Amino acid sequence: MTAVIPDTARTAADRARTLAEVITARAALHPATDTLLAISTLLITAAESLEATEAAVFDGITVTNTTPAEAAFALMEAQALALDNPRAGISDHLMYYVTAPITRRVPELPALNPVSTQMTRQEFRLLTRIALVGADLNSATNPHSRYGALQSLMALHRDFNDLARAVAVDNARPCNRP
Repeated sequence: MTAVIPDTARTAADRARTLAEVITARAALHPATDTLLAISTLLITAAESLEATEAAVFDGITVTNTTPAEAAFALMEAQALALDNPRAGISDHLMYYVTAPITRRVPELPALNPVSTQMTRQEFRLLTRIALVGADLNSATNPHSRYGALQSLMALHRDFNDLARAVAVDNARPCNRP
């Protein structure tokens, strides 16, 4: 009997490998090279697990909506590295794009609730662009499109994190408090 690897897992593995490539390319001459390469290695581990772990079968039904434990742990560790090393410029939300084919869920970004109308517009524009590029990733049929979408998402999430920090500072100003 041949191993049954769900298409959702194969798609997630492709995304993990592609995101690893994007991050590795960013690592060149970056001050957080070690962190970026560690995240990339964890993504490769996740991809290998996704490609090698057979889907569970219950009562003759193949389960396609679960992430293998080894892949899940590797992705959680990559998220932790991203969170613990903001200098690397990698959003922890990027790992959710890897598992989105399996979970059918996209990353949920927190509402920033800026006081400033200018920052409200910036938040809206960024969220819109993130949603559009996420849709492009979902419809990507070749490695180049997938690479471009993940590269764009990495930059957009970095911009969102920068905006979140700016909103926190702006909202904390005495003139902006109720």
